[in-house]
Amino acid sequence: MPTAKRTAEVLPGLDDSRSTTAYDVNSAGVVVGSAELANGDWHAVRWVDGRIEDLGTLGGRTSQAQAIDERGRIVGTAQAADGSSHAVAWVDGKIQDLGLTGGIFSIAFDTAGDRIVGVYHVTDSFTGRRAFVRTGNTEVTIDAPPGASAAAVNEAGTVTGTYGFKEWTDPPFVNQAFVWHDGVLRSLGTLGGPTSVANGINDLGQVVGTSWTADGQFAAFFWDGTTMRRLATSSASPTAQSLNDSGLVIGTDGTGSRAMIWPSPTAGSQLLPLPDGAVSSVAINVNDAGVIAGQANFVSPSWHGRAVVWR
Repeated sequence: MPTAKRTAEVLPGLDDSRSTTAYDVNSAGVVVGSAELANGDWHAVRWVDGRIEDLGTLGGRTSQAQAIDERGRIVGTAQAADGSSHAVAWVDGKIQDLGLTGGIFSIAFDTAGDRIVGVYHVTDSFTGRRAFVRTGNTEVTIDAPPGASAAAVNEAGTVTGTYGFKEWTDPPFVNQAFVWHDGVLRSLGTLGGPTSVANGINDLGQVVGTSWTADGQFAAFFWDGTTMRRLATSSASPTAQSLNDSGLVIGTDGTGSRAMIWPSPTAGSQLLPLPDGAVSSVAINVNDAGVIAGQANFVSPSWHGRAVVWR
């Protein structure tokens, strides 16, 4: 697999002997993710012009930033003083508790426009997942089969996610990728196998994710609004994680544990370069300028991960 002509930049940590990961980057170049403290706890962080900022918690020990939108709003989850984990938003650096949203814990996965999407759990299980959409102060649960999670939302308010997740001990697995808009749920189908998972959506309503094929292979897919098709790659275990409005798709070669891209949905995949000393990497999100956020892993002086952006 060829290597893309990109540069990998390792971002600083709150404690540079500890791990970090980057989950998203907006068009202004602000990166969000999580960083490990000296005591082993993790806090949500953002990087602005390469400088790291601790976003804090709800009084508990941990937090995590999952996404940032074009207005700078950050969403994720944070632990309260009682130990429960709540979906949260950070606006102008101040944390807002979005509550448990009817469950025992919750997390916000994405934000765009005036919407926030995510998942809450009515039980601590895959089948206990429920997908939610929050518009302003109004929240609705997506009317989907149990085991549903909302992974991403675009500026038009179209949500993508997956329903039908089950416990590992309870096959057969039949989870399905979906899109939802204005109360209407639509399954995206599969590449011929029993399951599919949606990971990202762009403002054109195009979706990427993974699916099993009819011959039992694990494949990355691109859905153009009508048809799901397989993304070309030599990887035996690819994941398509996100895409931008130009059609750049990012993901990870699971076989070689390497972040990779598809320059377009019709192009073959390319590996992203590793930072010096790294042994593996994952790509998690991409902005419309093509800047990619993710993580690279190192084994010296001991195993640790570091937040990375590829430009």
